Amino acid sequence: MPQVDLADPRRTAETVLALDSGDIPDVVAKLAKSRRLSITIRNLNRLMESPGERELGRRALRHLGFIDA
Repeated sequence: MPQVDLADPRRTAETVLALDSGDIPDVVAKLAKSRRLSITIRNLNRLMESPGERELGRRALRHLGFIDA
């Protein structure tokens, strides 16, 4: 099972985007069970606060299945 790197927001986004789309439901479930989903989302939201990294964070959130508001 692929892992999501939570070391820093950029690495979180990069590892999320590297996930195969078929693995997303299992990865999200695993993150939720291990109480790491909120850390993942927080890292991606933090990344979106940076003008230069906004699109990377947005793409990673969409890849996880979260839609833009």
